[in-house]
Amino acid sequence: MFGYVFIAASVLTVWQSLFNSLAALCGGALAIGVGRLIARFLGNTPRFDTMRRLVEVPEQPALSLRLDASSGTTSLDFTEVSELEIVHKRVTDTEIDDYDNYELNLVTQDGRRLNLVSHPNSVQIAREAQQLATVLGKPVADWRASTTARNGKLN
Repeated sequence: MFGYVFIAASVLTVWQSLFNSLAALCGGALAIGVGRLIARFLGNTPRFDTMRRLVEVPEQPALSLRLDASSGTTSLDFTEVSELEIVHKRVTDTEIDDYDNYELNLVTQDGRRLNLVSHPNSVQIAREAQQLATVLGKPVADWRASTTARNGKLN
């Protein structure tokens, strides 16, 4: 974000000083480059490229450090996606209270399931699923109310 501000500032300061303008331009390019480098090494969230119609999903575990942008990711064309799926799981833990957890998965034409996000907020996960379904043009299979899960296994 700051990189783009610097670049815009460089355009606005051209009339004042060429040196200030070039400094702002270089600062903006540096900020954008560092931001992209950090996102490349530490980025662990799925990416949806609507221009190329591609989905990139990092492999689990999500906290692994990647040295190559292509290693550890699965790339799919939008046409390879069959549907989005919301799955309910009951998490049991001896240290804290049991809680409901919801996963948003991307289901491929060949039946593979790729986890996009997982958290306990049912309303938020449904909203995220609907937004992605609109972008991808795919249906959402919402299994929250129709199944009861305990420890990841259906009863």
